Amino acid sequence: MTGSAAIRAGLAYGLLAFALGFILGIVRTFLVAPALGAFAAVAIEIPVMLASCVPLAVWCLRRWRIARWGNAALMGLAGFAVLMICEVLLGLALGQGLQAILAAMGKPAGLLGLAGQIAFALLPLGWTAAQRLPRQ
Repeated sequence: MTGSAAIRAGLAYGLLAFALGFILGIVRTFLVAPALGAFAAVAIEIPVMLASCVPLAVWCLRRWRIARWGNAALMGLAGFAVLMICEVLLGLALGQGLQAILAAMGKPAGLLGLAGQIAFALLPLGWTAAQRLPRQ
């Protein structure tokens, strides 16, 4: 499959993940973070988000017939870019300045969230690699 299919798959992957993350983010921000703190709330959200993104990644890989490692990596990179752009646009729409958005990413909760987003970007590549492992 071509690189353009991988980019289309990544766009879908990123948008679907953003929609899911938007819903989880509301729960995290308004219910979990006030009770446990921002870092603990993000630490709870990340495994839920990643577990939810595995089927999204698999669906996108199959839908766009992404089987090669390079294309899976491109899909993950495109998904990550879409996710980051959507996050920044949401912050701007909510009245945050770009400096404030970037500063929040440098705090412990923001860095943990960024690590989760990087893991999200690696899911398509990881799934593709796992499919090539010998079965016993």
